[in-house]
Amino acid sequence: MHRYRGFTLIELLIVMFVMALLASVSLPDFSAMLENKRSDTTIKRLAQGIEFARVSAITTGSLVTLCRSSDGTECGGNWQEGILIFTDSNGDRVINHQDRILRHLTFAGLPGTLRWRAFQNRQYLQITSQGFTRYQNGNFTYCPSPNQLQFARQLIINRSARVRFAMDSDGDGFREDSRGRRIDCS
Repeated sequence: MHRYRGFTLIELLIVMFVMALLASVSLPDFSAMLENKRSDTTIKRLAQGIEFARVSAITTGSLVTLCRSSDGTECGGNWQEGILIFTDSNGDRVINHQDRILRHLTFAGLPGTLRWRAFQNRQYLQITSQGFTRYQNGNFTYCPSPNQLQFARQLIINRSARVRFAMDSDGDGFREDSRGRRIDCS
């Protein structure tokens, strides 16, 4: 006589119920982790793009411009649609003459906003052949949405085109800008 070993329907239902309960408890933490990762990845890609532009300006011995670009061929659109990096021999922020496109950063499907705030509110960033900005210290701020400030990120750029990431220095779960204030997404 063979004895079959297995689970009864009741035992399977109990196990499934416990698993569903555990999943529902951990799901909010998982979505927060994903949003945190998306914010970090976005701002790190941007930092890499700026560093690439700085190195390119130095190695090519030419002015390099970063501008918002939705199509990757000219400046225009919103920062979260894409960033165009190109040599800009005459500094006019237009690709012409000997200028050439170096890279087009895209942020496909990125929710929220990415904005650049700088001295004189210029909506571009230029880096000289010495590796400095053209008097444009400022910051890029990524906000997934106005009501999710805990996921807001900021990249602070100084005159020497060096970047640093805004940190949560007071431990309240929100990052502070260069002046020590909570990042503003309004």
